[in-house]
Amino acid sequence: MKDLENRLLRMGKHWNKWAKRRGIEAYRVYDRDIPEYPYVVDIYGDSLVIAAYVNDTVTSRKNYEEWNQQVVTTIRTVLGFSEDKTFLKSRERQSAGTQYEKKNETGTKVVVSEGGLRFEVNPSDYLDSGLFADHRILRDRIRSMAAGKRFLNLFCYTGSFTVYAAAGGAQTVSVDTSGPYLEWLARNMQLNGIGEQGHEKIRDDVRKFLEFYKGPSFDIIFIDPPVFSRGKKLERDFDVARDHADLIENALAVLNPGGVLFFSTNMRKFRIQWKPEGSRFRGSRVKDITAETIPEDFRNKNIHTCYEISKD
Repeated sequence: MKDLENRLLRMGKHWNKWAKRRGIEAYRVYDRDIPEYPYVVDIYGDSLVIAAYVNDTVTSRKNYEEWNQQVVTTIRTVLGFSEDKTFLKSRERQSAGTQYEKKNETGTKVVVSEGGLRFEVNPSDYLDSGLFADHRILRDRIRSMAAGKRFLNLFCYTGSFTVYAAAGGAQTVSVDTSGPYLEWLARNMQLNGIGEQGHEKIRDDVRKFLEFYKGPSFDIIFIDPPVFSRGKKLERDFDVARDHADLIENALAVLNPGGVLFFSTNMRKFRIQWKPEGSRFRGSRVKDITAETIPEDFRNKNIHTCYEISKD
C-alpha cells in the first residue's frame, strides 16, 4: 500500500494547507485517485469520513474484509486521525427507484466553518454528512447576490444555502418534507446568529408547495432535488429524470422577472429537458454552469450538474 500512503501524504499536505488559507474545514483530500483503492476521503473539522465504493471487483478479492480494514487504517494513520474520529461508510451503485436511508443512531455532531459561517455536520449516521462541500462555490455566489432579495430553497436539506443567503441579506423560505432536516436548518441558523424573523421553514412536498403557494414571488431560487425519493409526506415518488422539467417550470412561475433559478443534481449524465423553441421554459435562458461551480478539491468533475436559469 506504499503507493496509497505516498498519495495520501502528498495530497493531505496540499489540501490541508489549501483549506486553512481559505478558512474551510470541510473538504476532500482523496477521490479514488488510485483505481486499486476506490475510496473517497473527506475531512470535517476533527473528523475523517471514508467512503468505500463497493463493487464486485473489489469485494471479490481474497481476504477483502482484512484488506479493507488495512486500507482504512492506512488512511487515518497517514492523515493523522484517531480511530474514534474516523467514520467508514459504504457506497454502492443504486438501482433505479432506490434511495439511501439513515445508517446509524449515534448522534455524532461536529461544527465546521466555511466562508466565515458555521455548520453542524453528522459524520456517522447518514451516508451524507449534512454539508455538501461540492456546492461551496455556488453557496458563496448566492450569498453575493442575496442583499435585499427573497430566496427560496427547495429540497432544502440541512439548509446551508439558506444560511448563506440569509447571511447575505436575503429573506428566505425553505421547504423540505423532513422535519429533522428543518430542525437541523434551525440549528445552523442559530449557530450563525440568524433569528427566525424573515426566515420561514415549511414542511411540505415541494411540488405541492409550488402548486398552492400564493405568497410573494422570489428573486433567487435554488433547487437540489434527490435523484429519487419516496416517503409518507410525498403525494407520489419523485424521480429527477422524469420530474425535473415540471418542477422547474412550476418554480419559474414564482420567480420574479429578472430573477435567477439555480438547478443542481447529482444524477449521472443528466441533461435538462429544455428546448429554446418550446414553451416549457418560455421567457427564460438556460446556461450550464457546472464547470464554474465545482471546487478545486473535487477531482471528479461530474460530482454534480448545475444550471442557471434566468427569467426575462
